[in-house]
Amino acid sequence: MSASPSHSPNAHTSGEAAGAARPFDGWAAVVLAAGRGTRMRSALPKVLHPVAGIPMVRLVTNTLHAAGFGHIVVVAGDARDQIADAVGRDIRIAVQDQPLGTGHAALAARDAAGESSHVLILNADLPLLSVRTLREMSERHLGSGAVLSFLTAYLDDPTGYGRVVRRNGRVDGIVEEQDADAATRGEPEVNGGLYAAEAAWLWPALAALTPGASGERYLTDLIGAAVRDGGVHPYQVQEAIEVQQVNTRVELAKVEQAMRDRIRRALMESGVTLVDPAATYIDAGVQIAPDTTVFPGCHLIGETRIGSGCRIGPNAVLRDMTIGDRCEIGGSTLEGSTLAEGVTVGPYCHVRPGSTLEHDVHLGNYAEVKASRIGARTAVGHFSYIGDADVGIGVNVGAGAITANYDGETKHRTRIGDGAFIGSDSVLVAPVEIGAGARTAAGAVVTRDVPAGALVMGMPAREHPPEGGPAARD
Repeated sequence: MSASPSHSPNAHTSGEAAGAARPFDGWAAVVLAAGRGTRMRSALPKVLHPVAGIPMVRLVTNTLHAAGFGHIVVVAGDARDQIADAVGRDIRIAVQDQPLGTGHAALAARDAAGESSHVLILNADLPLLSVRTLREMSERHLGSGAVLSFLTAYLDDPTGYGRVVRRNGRVDGIVEEQDADAATRGEPEVNGGLYAAEAAWLWPALAALTPGASGERYLTDLIGAAVRDGGVHPYQVQEAIEVQQVNTRVELAKVEQAMRDRIRRALMESGVTLVDPAATYIDAGVQIAPDTTVFPGCHLIGETRIGSGCRIGPNAVLRDMTIGDRCEIGGSTLEGSTLAEGVTVGPYCHVRPGSTLEHDVHLGNYAEVKASRIGARTAVGHFSYIGDADVGIGVNVGAGAITANYDGETKHRTRIGDGAFIGSDSVLVAPVEIGAGARTAAGAVVTRDVPAGALVMGMPAREHPPEGGPAARD
């Protein structure tokens, strides 16, 4: 299989290699993920809701990695264990024991941030932030001379965002929407939820934030503090959609659509043909090599990898699949399995997890394969079931043939040797072994092992001797 280039769906160019040099090794990136997200009306913590198949918080940490930030701290609350599982154990988790505001949450990362000279702080509900934005704002901060930089955006509808307040063109602070007067609410420039700061200034400034009437400390109050202490540098995002926050299911759907548009565009720019992009659903973890064509109605899910020169669909569902070069897959469902190069799968098939189809295997219509290995150049006819089986090279499995792998208590395996011929409607009652070159007649019910080269027929199947040979064995 040709390896397709790994890419971050948030990168504006594909090819953000996992092992790329990290230009921000002196930084700590702090992801705020302790909010409860009550407006989602969900038992699942907000930051764990998936966008294009990946939890929001994981999308954010993936983008930080791709941008070159190696030291990442995620601040979590009650859902710390779930969040740790989502982001991976290589990322440090800091705990905010009480929900005392975003400023308090950022301060909870101080020990985990260690001796980093600079700190990047961002909200975990901003999964559309791009590698370019993270890099450029951090680099601009280093050259600005300001103690704090923050991301701004101009929105047609700024509802729900803190507004940037300027005096004589210079940033003077942030006013949260609930505290803004009518004139300020009409301002289109908003706070994007991304900050870069000098660590020596940041940690004392966070500790000095004054709690509000609710007892919470707000990270946005840092802007006013920075204006007083040494200057603040605003950085305007180039694509306003990047600051789309997720607080409700409606906003989640908006982010989902934007992310999938980004994924599809990146794939097409890399050489993949999407016949109808809007009718094709591709998760952020999917990789597809050039010169593959994906037809409408396909769902490519999870960690699916597809080689070059393939034809997928229409209406195929591939979940966590590895697909080799030059495969053709009709409107079928394939899960958790591997297809080598040159495999063809007809419509209405189901390949279940744990299966391997070697090169040039053919599945007809309505075939099902489960936890089986099928050898090269084997053909499995329509309406067949191959479960818990090891099938050799160059085998022909006739239409309607099945492996009866379950005896009511235990699953058993079937083994079929190279070059065997399994007649239509044969039932192979496991555990059973069909020898190399053996044949079963149409409708045979095979309950005992079949020797290599033998022909069996009947119910139950018995070996049939060549013409003029000895009587059939019981």
